[in-house]
Amino acid sequence: MGLTEYTISSTKIKDFYIPVSDGMELYCIDFIPKNDNQSKPIIFFVAGWISHITGWKEVLYTLTDEYRVIYIETREKTSSKIPEGKTYKDFSFNVMRMVLDLHEVIQKVIPKNRTFVMAGSSLGSSIILEYLAMNTRQPECALLIGPIPEFRYPPLLGDIIPRLPASWYNVLKELVKWYLRNFRLDTEKEKEQMLKYTNTINSADPYKLKPNALALKNYNLWDKLPFITTPCYIFGAKTDKLHAIDDIKRLLQNLKIAEYIECESNKETHSKVVAIHFKNIILKHC
Repeated sequence: MGLTEYTISSTKIKDFYIPVSDGMELYCIDFIPKNDNQSKPIIFFVAGWISHITGWKEVLYTLTDEYRVIYIETREKTSSKIPEGKTYKDFSFNVMRMVLDLHEVIQKVIPKNRTFVMAGSSLGSSIILEYLAMNTRQPECALLIGPIPEFRYPPLLGDIIPRLPASWYNVLKELVKWYLRNFRLDTEKEKEQMLKYTNTINSADPYKLKPNALALKNYNLWDKLPFITTPCYIFGAKTDKLHAIDDIKRLLQNLKIAEYIECESNKETHSKVVAIHFKNIILKHC
């Protein structure tokens, strides 16, 4: 599928790699609509853990007819590149390195005279929240789908992953899918969600996935929330067990300015419906 499938014909598309300070290169896609101008904010979009752009086709198509959208693929994804002569063991895949990536990319790709908003899902939303807690350039608002403020691994999975070499990825990916299917997803009501995660996991790079998964073990961002002053809009789904509702409630209670928008399903959070919510919120703040 070409990138033209994600927007209308009059939108200009630029895709490129951008280097960050440790030498890794991250893949970015810049959708620039014909009517883009300096009075409109840029949407900086950070997708979830090993998420693939195909899952965001409807959202991007709806947003990019009106707003410039810069879509970044984080370092755990297959698209990231490392310098020749280096191995993945030479690089960090923890959350704070990923936050630094966002900071560095924003400095390079968003003009100083433009406002911007940040949007993301799952781990992408968590990284955005960490970014918002930094004393750095802030967006007008943050649009966060299913943020994960705390990662909890079941003891069995937490013990097995460190012991498995990345070359055993076929075993590892089956363990991750088993965990999602049995503990985190409503596979009856959200068949599309399970299929999406299955396809994503199957295509992931094990040499990036393993260190990233290990870095996420026991991670949480609760202590960062008091430092966030940016308005945050949290999107959840009635049938989504992956992003625990108790954590979302606690998140809302601890953020200074926050509002919750509930969608009918995980599928809806990846649809035109949520993109229209995004547009309405942006009009309110910009």
